[in-house]
Amino acid sequence: MTKKTKRAALIALALAAMIGIKAHGAEPELNITQLSGDAAVPGSKSVHYDFLVRNDADADFDFTSAALVFTNSKELTIQQLQPISGTVKPGGTITLAFQMDIGKQASTGSRAFQIAFSHSDGSETVYDEYFLMFIMDDSSSDVLNPDVPPSARTYHPALDFSHTTGVASGFSPGKSNTVTFQVHNRGDTPIRNAEFIIELPEGMSVFNASTASYVGTISIGQRVGRSFNVMVYDDLEGGRAYPVTLKVTGTDKASDAVNLERTFYIPVTGTGSGAVRDVVIENVSLPSEAAVDEDFAMTFSVRNSGSGSVRNIKAYVEMPEGIINKSNATFVIDSMSPGESQLFSVTMSATAGSSRSYPIKIAVEPLNGDPSDVIKYASIYAKSGGEVAKTPQLMVEQYSYGGSSVMAGKEFFLNVGFFNTSGKELSNIKVTISSDDGTFVPVDSSNSFFMDNVPGGGHFSKTLVLRAKPSAEQKTTAITVMMSYEDGDGGAFTAEDTISIPVMQAMRLSVDEIVPPYECYVGSPGSSTLQFYNMGKTTLNNLMVNAEGDFDIMESNSYYVGNMEGGNSDSYTFVFIPREVGPMEGKIVFTYEDLDGEQVAYEVPFLFQVMEMPVYEDMYPWEPEQKHTPWTLIIFGIVLVLAVAGIIIWRKVRKTRLNKKLEIQDAYFNAALDADKKGAGE
Repeated sequence: MTKKTKRAALIALALAAMIGIKAHGAEPELNITQLSGDAAVPGSKSVHYDFLVRNDADADFDFTSAALVFTNSKELTIQQLQPISGTVKPGGTITLAFQMDIGKQASTGSRAFQIAFSHSDGSETVYDEYFLMFIMDDSSSDVLNPDVPPSARTYHPALDFSHTTGVASGFSPGKSNTVTFQVHNRGDTPIRNAEFIIELPEGMSVFNASTASYVGTISIGQRVGRSFNVMVYDDLEGGRAYPVTLKVTGTDKASDAVNLERTFYIPVTGTGSGAVRDVVIENVSLPSEAAVDEDFAMTFSVRNSGSGSVRNIKAYVEMPEGIINKSNATFVIDSMSPGESQLFSVTMSATAGSSRSYPIKIAVEPLNGDPSDVIKYASIYAKSGGEVAKTPQLMVEQYSYGGSSVMAGKEFFLNVGFFNTSGKELSNIKVTISSDDGTFVPVDSSNSFFMDNVPGGGHFSKTLVLRAKPSAEQKTTAITVMMSYEDGDGGAFTAEDTISIPVMQAMRLSVDEIVPPYECYVGSPGSSTLQFYNMGKTTLNNLMVNAEGDFDIMESNSYYVGNMEGGNSDSYTFVFIPREVGPMEGKIVFTYEDLDGEQVAYEVPFLFQVMEMPVYEDMYPWEPEQKHTPWTLIIFGIVLVLAVAGIIIWRKVRKTRLNKKLEIQDAYFNAALDADKKGAGE
């Protein structure tokens, strides 16, 4: 095979690997697109293989695990990263992520593989179409062949994409939010003149900046990140996720264009169209039974139990076959204030047929068709000619658990109400409550209970004490209610209902005791330090620490920690200048955002004793004491000086007189001597 032929084959295989592959002969139909990981070299570690799975059928697609099945898996170690299991709703998508280590002795060339899904019933769905990956070396790819000039080689640019948001719970309408994208060059070529381009849905924009950010060259193996400040408009519907796409453009070593992209779904918090989790369907009223062809009315109310307005939702009633609608059954609600309730009524009638119980669905959902909704069922028994229902029904009528969610690791009371929808008395009723993943366990009791009987159209309720396990994932978890019972004729029946309970992880900020400084003086700066810890499993978002109290400061005491993950610790030091003597009160204020984006404040008070600055009498011992003038010594000194001077003068005068006397004597002696000489000569 010539190099040109080999290059063309590799390009064809790469294109085949990167296009979406649609499953054949399986229901529901899936469309699978490989997002990354089409090429590697022997010895590569932690190579990511990501796949986007879209359900094109009309039914849910459930799976308990997914696996990559290779025709030759020697020297390949594969690990599924996420999700371990999942449900893909009609028209919905899910991303599968795998990680692979390539052995150093792995044979080169293309490897074909399939994706296999396992199901809860033990069955397996394996798609008969293949993806391809390439293990390249000098003999199998001109990318690594030094004899081929770079401009003539065929390259396989590949990036691993990831993203983080400034607030883990997502964007907030009316606020500026930060999203950071990071890419890891896992391909075989640098990407030159690379540029990040962000594409936002309607209702979002990049705040005061361009939607493109120049990166430069992304070398092989290099990680590069860029942050964008995203403004979410006030009127954007909250309570749902929006697609945000990152495109990376540039050129490879052969100057061929590189265009890679990845779409992320980022939630927008708050209430609005699609945010129906705070809506409650209550006060459902309808007759327990009605005659065929006789009109009956059902009333119900919809209440906003949240703290924010709910907008652009609809409430509707869905009737089964055998019940016809004789009035409006869909009601559009433009807006509901917190605590507001609206009452609705629907007129229906049962058509001719055998007597039986009919379930009637009441639902509230966003106008935009988002799959999130609130559902409640009611039931009526339609009788014809005095017949009784052939299949008596026992169903869950209502349930409550003491609030909008339960905390992981905490006990709670689950109250479940049941309704016998038939006209017959039911007996030997056994109810078993369980969660498939073991999130909820009963406390000091069994998860089953027994009822002797319940009359036709009767109601009963039972309260159980459950505990959510401490390691429970923060999500809405389903509980299965299994019911078995008998009718008056000895017939045995079973029924099953599902209820859902949101589980929340506690946010635990722990602060050490504040130790006061050894001494505090008025007007003198002092300081203190304390340690704090995130003891929970949930990140504390936008954590800020500040000291407040009756003291002065030289500069701001605020300390912005940012997002503090569970298990991390930090310290905080604050400086103060006391104003007066006595107790100085203050508090350390920790503020952060909870999982719903609401600000939470945690205060730790402190009390320091302030003293007056001490003043010592001998504060400056080096300064000489003030002394009186010693006049006696001065006079004595003067007298002594005069006496000495007098003696000196006297001695000089005496010496002068003595010298003159000697001179006279010498003159007299010389004169006498001359006279003697003169007399002798004569």
